[in-house]
Amino acid sequence: MTVAAGAAWRRNRRWLVAAVATAVLLLCALWARGVFRDSDASAPSCSWSAARIEKADADQAGLIRCYLRAVAQHSDGQLRAVVRSGSDGPSGFSPADFAYTRDANSGSATVTVTGNDSDSADADVAIRYADGVRQQLEIHLADPASLHSWRFWNVGTYPDQG
Repeated sequence: MTVAAGAAWRRNRRWLVAAVATAVLLLCALWARGVFRDSDASAPSCSWSAARIEKADADQAGLIRCYLRAVAQHSDGQLRAVVRSGSDGPSGFSPADFAYTRDANSGSATVTVTGNDSDSADADVAIRYADGVRQQLEIHLADPASLHSWRFWNVGTYPDQG
């Protein structure tokens, strides 16, 4: 290796080390700001006018509207947005998860949210569809660090944990 080639290699090596260090610092800063937070950090919100929602905060109401829209439109992707994510989330959705599609499309549903008196991170969701059919679901805070992370807990197919 010539002297000039050795000097060029050292310059390139210093540049590479500086670039990698900068990239690592940038990723750490983004992580610290929450850019790479779990998608359960905040509740989804959808417009779905076919629902009258009672006793819910804005995050719960948005989540419920998204759920009703997902069921009405028979959409796996939209349903995935209202359940836990990651390894704690469902592996998929079965026909049972869409059993209320016709009911969700029958007209405006009335939904009542009842908080758990002993645990503010849990609530029951009672849905009365326009055709009279009733459905009972559970929502929980998926991220304890966020009061805006409501998710449906008993929707989806979960692998055996036995």
